[in-house]
Formats: sequence, structure tokens, C-alpha cells
Amino acid sequence: IQGAPTCSIGISPYGLYNRLNDAGRLIMLNQKAVQLGSAPYISTYEGETLLTQLPTGETESDDIPALKNYYPAPIAKENIKMTIATPSLEIEYTMEDVKVTRRLISPLLSGNEQALMPISVEEFIVENNTNEEQEYTLVAPRPSLVNLQEKELKPTDQDSVFVSSAAVHGQQHEAFEMNGSRGVVMGSTETENKMIIAVPDVPGVAVDTQPYFLLNKYAGDLLITAEGNFYEKCEPVNRRDYGAAVSLTMTLQPGESKTIPFAVVLDFPVQNYIDGKSFDRKYIRNFENAENRALDMVKIALDNYSTWWDRTLTIQERIFDLISSSASYQNDTEGAYRLTRLMLNELHFPLSNACIWVDDENVERARFLECFDYSYIDPSDVDWYSMVLLILFPKVEKDLCQAFIDSINAVDPTPRWYHHHASFVEARMHFEESPEEYEGKKLTQIRDDFKTLGSVAHDVCMLSKGHPLRNVSDYAWYNNNYWVDLYPKLMMRVLRNVKFTGDMEFLKSNWETMKFGLESLLKLDFDGDGIPEGNPDDVKNTFDNLVLFGADAYDATQFLGGCQALIKMAQMLGEKADEEHIQKIYDKAWNSFEQLWREDENKKAEKLEYYITCFDPKTGNANTDVFMNQLDALWYLTAIGEEQAIPEDRVKKILKTIYNTNKAFMGWAMCKTKDGEMVESEQGQDVYTTSNYVFAQLLDYYGMVEESKEVYKHMDR
Repeated sequence: IQGAPTCSIGISPYGLYNRLNDAGRLIMLNQKAVQLGSAPYISTYEGETLLTQLPTGETESDDIPALKNYYPAPIAKENIKMTIATPSLEIEYTMEDVKVTRRLISPLLSGNEQALMPISVEEFIVENNTNEEQEYTLVAPRPSLVNLQEKELKPTDQDSVFVSSAAVHGQQHEAFEMNGSRGVVMGSTETENKMIIAVPDVPGVAVDTQPYFLLNKYAGDLLITAEGNFYEKCEPVNRRDYGAAVSLTMTLQPGESKTIPFAVVLDFPVQNYIDGKSFDRKYIRNFENAENRALDMVKIALDNYSTWWDRTLTIQERIFDLISSSASYQNDTEGAYRLTRLMLNELHFPLSNACIWVDDENVERARFLECFDYSYIDPSDVDWYSMVLLILFPKVEKDLCQAFIDSINAVDPTPRWYHHHASFVEARMHFEESPEEYEGKKLTQIRDDFKTLGSVAHDVCMLSKGHPLRNVSDYAWYNNNYWVDLYPKLMMRVLRNVKFTGDMEFLKSNWETMKFGLESLLKLDFDGDGIPEGNPDDVKNTFDNLVLFGADAYDATQFLGGCQALIKMAQMLGEKADEEHIQKIYDKAWNSFEQLWREDENKKAEKLEYYITCFDPKTGNANTDVFMNQLDALWYLTAIGEEQAIPEDRVKKILKTIYNTNKAFMGWAMCKTKDGEMVESEQGQDVYTTSNYVFAQLLDYYGMVEESKEVYKHMDR
């Protein structure tokens, strides 16, 4: 991914542009001409070769006919090597007469304000691998991403995906030469946004620029002369889409190479949202002159990219060294590389999911989508698992954590629709026109309060309903006012953050609110066993597709974990009375939780020892499925140095049961029957990446190293 949080370009496995992330909108660059317009080509004595393995001869319904006639032949797949280590990408193209290395370098790990600047550098290394002197010309084009024509792909769904086409009017491109660099500014008469491509002066490299090339006329408009200059300089024509390019010509002796940095800058200063609100991007505060800002960003990129690369490599190498020196991986280099890749992949989150980033009243505020096809922002049930924000951007994490604590005191009795009635207009019409059919029905999941006092919000808003700083929970597929897992997760999150930052003032100022949240949650303990089970016959947690009743293994361990975190925080504050009160709550819940423990056999006569999915102490009903997430809270507290509440020998028995029972093709399923069969719930059948990370880490921690590695192998498929 190139660029910065809230404004970045996605790169496909072919090394081509395939999406633009702009303030939370995932804008698909689905035009083949736009994608191929980002492919470099190399000219040698053998001819021209397009540096992508994408077959230009294959066409789709939206492509122009005879596509292969418009591009040089692509390189063969077997001549390409690719290394992905987020946020970096390196591709090697090896041909008979030349080797080209393309290295994509991001400022994300720069450690300073450049991390939020939508700038990046591609480093091209051209190497003569023949025994004779050779002349090469590398052409680096880019489609203009300024003023894309966007259309929401699925407006009735809950995603934020847009299809797009390149602008066909208003283009205003200009070649420039200044500050020791040359390139092209791609602008528009219809927006202040600018995109710049530029290269510095490199001894022995001649540079030419092509301010306009027609995207569907790649071969013609990017044709070069024997001297390496563009044969024709074009002027824009209305109703046509354009990009810009630079050519780099060099003569190399046998074995000699040249390294040329190629800067890509997106000066898109404003974040715009569906409700008409707009916010300046944070990076613009680093520049006094808006007119020169884009060119200043080019200079910053070219002056600092080598430092970004060094820092990125250092961080990546430290992660690898830490893993490879552990007892589990000191003799398993392949496994250490696998785990390092999986860990580095998590760095995509701030680049691809950030939907706003501002300085607001001296508070650094940023918000993140759960994922591109689920436009709820910072869902508290999912954010709980990750430490990326806390480690990289602790001020942002603090602000988010505060927003969820504040939600405990928020109340809004305004009725709103839930579930099918929130999503389908036909259901709402039926409710209005046929009220008699709802008489005597429980309306919690149809029409209920927007926000009840004491509950923790599911999210801080939904991008498709308005700007991301509204701090209201827009999730309405189910009524999460009565979920029982959000509060304990928040308590563990607060403890984690305070231990990491040492910010005791944060804990002191929020302690009364947090205690009130606990008393509110206890009101959902209807059977009096000490474990809040939520409304009977109702969705009770983030796993909204699972049918649960009574106490369940996931929510019970979450509640116990939340109480354990509260006890520790009471100790940190010296609140002895609060500590004793919460300890009594914990002890009562633990005694009830033990009713879920089973020692059983499956139909293969294999021993099973685990906490069953759920048990109702009033009716005696039990669901004996194996729930993978029953140790999530234990994992969380162990990871932050807290005492392990479940005895070690019992944890190992649970892990063994899950490992032998829940295995699926892509990993370990969230639920399976005790005989290892598929459960009815579609969500229960799912293989969640997060759950598998937790499971693999627990396996490793408790000495089941080979089993842990098997989980990682499945995840890496």
C-alpha cells in the first residue's frame, strides 16, 4: 500500500494500482486502462517489456477490443520474484539482458509527522546482467487519480465500496523542474487535489516527461525515440482520460546498476464525507504555502525515503530476530519467516482502514473501519484484539478508549429500528401497516431505544451515515444495548492501555464511570448466578449468529476477565472497598462458571475436556459444542502480564480439545460439535483470522509448539 492513513493506493499482486483509499471510501480502480497505466516498461535492444505479468491479451466486458495491441508484451511469470513485508513491497523482474528491481517504500514507520503524509517512493534499480555495454530506457507512467468519477457500488448494503472511472474533463497537467528534480503535476480545474510523479537528478540518467498520455493509448503516447525521449507530447482532449509519465535513459557497463527513486505524491488536503462535512488532513499543518505544498512534499519524499526504508527494515528485522531467537523458532527459519509475515500484515490496518485523522482541540483523533465491506467504525468488540494503535499511535488509542468509556453515560431514548426492520424498507412498512401482527411480541430487536444508559457502544458511528467523529453507535443489525461482552472487553482494554502508557490520571478520571458500567451490566444477570447472560432468547454478544442460552463459555470468561481487570485497577488506585466488592462478584461468577466444565468423549472415544458452549442452570439445558473463543480473555490478560485465572493443566486440556475438534481447511472454526462436525450457525462455521491468532499464540505459550505452527500454516495458505 502506498501513501498514508486516510489516503493510500492499493497495489495488486501484479504490481498495479487497483484501489484508492480516500477517507474511508474504498474506490476500486476497476478500469483495465487505469491499472495498466501504472505499469512501467523497460526498453532494451531486445525490445519493450511491460513490467507486469498481467496478460494484456485477456479482455473483460468493459475493456477495449484487441487490448494486446495497446501495450508491450508483459513479462513472463517465471521471471518475477515478489517479497511482501507490509508496508513494503519488492518485485524483481529478470530478463535476458536486464534485471529491474522495483521497491515500494512507505513513510508509515518513519516515526515522525511524515507517517501521515500521503507520499511514497518507488526505488527502481536497473542492472546490466549482460557481458556488454547496454543502453536502457525505463518508462514509469501513472494514471491520474485526481477527480475520479465515483459511484457507490452497493448503496443498500453496509459497505463503503465505490467503483470509479478516471476523469474525462478538466485535467490540468504540467511538467516541472525544480529543487533538483523533474516530474509532472497532475491537477484539475474542478478540484484542489493534485497528484505528482517525480524523480531526482541522478548522474548518468537522462530524464524526459510526458505530461499527458491517453490511458487507452499506452503504446502510442509512451513511444520513445532512440535517445529515450517521448516521441510526441500530447495535449488533452475533452472526454478522454489521462495519466503522466517519466522516461529514464541510461548506459550501463556489464554488471553496473543505477538506482532511481520515483516519488508519488497525493496532495489531497481535505477529507470529505457523505453528510457534507469535511475536515482538513493533518499533514497540511506542516506546510505554510498551500500553492507550493505538493512540490514541497516531493522534496520531503525524495530526501527522506532512504531513512524510511532503513527504519522499516530495522523494525522488521527486530521482529524477525525476536521470533527466530525464541525457543519455538530458533531452529525453524521458515516458520519464523511465516510468523513474521503474518505479524507484519497487521500493519495494513492503519493504511487501508483509516477513515479520518485530525488534530481536534489539541487531541489527536483518528477513526478506522472494521473492514472495507463493513463500514462500522472502530467496533469495540473487534478493536479489543489489536495492539497496533496502542503501539504506533497511543494518543489515538487513548481518544478511542475515552469515547467508549463516555458511551456508558450516554442515553438516547429515541426509538430506532433494529435488525431486518433497520435494513429493509419492506419490513418497516409492514410494521407500520400491520401493527396487530406485533401485539404481544418482544420488540427489542424491532423497535427500541437508540442508546440505553450504562451500556457500552458497539462502535463510534457508521461511515455510510455521516462523518466519523460523531461518536454514536450506528450498529443496528442487532440491538447491542443488551450485549454482555462489550463492557468487560473495555475494562481489559483500559487496564492494558494504562499499564502500557502509565497514564494513571486517565484511570482516576474514569473510575466512577467504569464502576457504574459494572453495576449496569449486572442487571442483565436474570438468573442470579453471577454471570450476566443478557436477555433470554436474544442475541447477547458479537457472535450474533450463534444461538446461546444461560451462561456461555465465551461471555463467562469475558466477564471474569473484565472483573479481574477491575480488581487490578482498584488495587492500582488504592480503592480497597471497590476491590473487595468486585472480588465478591468475581468469586460468585467463577463458582457458576464451573458448571460449564465437562470431561467427555466423542464418538471416536477420544477424551474431551473443555468448557461447553453454554449451560442454563434453571432448565439444565446444555450445548456441548466446542467454542474456540472460550480462552480469549485468558489470552488477553496473559499478554499484558496478568495472572492466569484458569489453571495451566486445565488450559492445556482445553487447547488440546479445540485443536483436535475444530480443524477446518483454512484454520480452526469458531465452533464445531464435540464430534468435530459442522454446526448449524454460519458464523459458527467461520474461520476467524483473529481467533486463530489467539489460538496459535496460546498453543505456543503453553508448550504446544508444533500445533501452534500448524495453525499458522493454515492461516498462511
